[in-house]
Amino acid sequence: MKRRFLLSAVVVLLITSCASYYPQVVDIPLIKNKGDMRINAGYFVTPNFKGACDVGGHATYTAGVTDVLALQAYTSVDVMLRWHLQGALGLYKGFENNTVIEWYGGYGFGTGGYYNIQMDFYNLYFSQFNIGKTNVGKRNIDYGLGLKGGFVDNDYTEYNNYYINDVVQNNSWVIEPSLFFRFGGKKAKMNITINYMWADNIPDVYYFPLSIGMGVNFTVGKKKN
Repeated sequence: MKRRFLLSAVVVLLITSCASYYPQVVDIPLIKNKGDMRINAGYFVTPNFKGACDVGGHATYTAGVTDVLALQAYTSVDVMLRWHLQGALGLYKGFENNTVIEWYGGYGFGTGGYYNIQMDFYNLYFSQFNIGKTNVGKRNIDYGLGLKGGFVDNDYTEYNNYYINDVVQNNSWVIEPSLFFRFGGKKAKMNITINYMWADNIPDVYYFPLSIGMGVNFTVGKKKN
């Protein structure tokens, strides 16, 4: 049993690799009212379809601070301690048929790397539109779509046997469509998010275009009428 466990761990380490950039599994909260607060947390898997993948954890906090304005914060970290942080300001509108539309704009930053490529630091400027429905049926199902557009500003540092070989600026526009599905109770729901990314100027070997996030979504507060 121990040998089998160790062998599995070695295989996981062999197929796991840091990506220089991948789409983040930020929650699509669908805020409907002032006082709504949502926490989404779990793990993600992001393959590059070239024999490697990355795994890690993520968390999103979103709150409706006025009748139309929301604030959002997100963080993720992978198994090699590469991290991403971002914040956004959003506008939202809920309708009587439980449809919600949202628009967020914000800034993110983080680190990443891929084999001999080290991206010491990157900046992400983005805008995202979300649309979806909440609390459908007896299972309180939420579902919806998101579309993010942004600009990644970063520098790659290439290493050769631990010595700096070259520093390359590689900025890129990115487009990231996403979809999500939640189900459960009114306060806690299981959550699945799928994000894809197109980039115009990042070599495809250096980024992982698909991210799949799974976790739990909590409604932790709401204004009482």
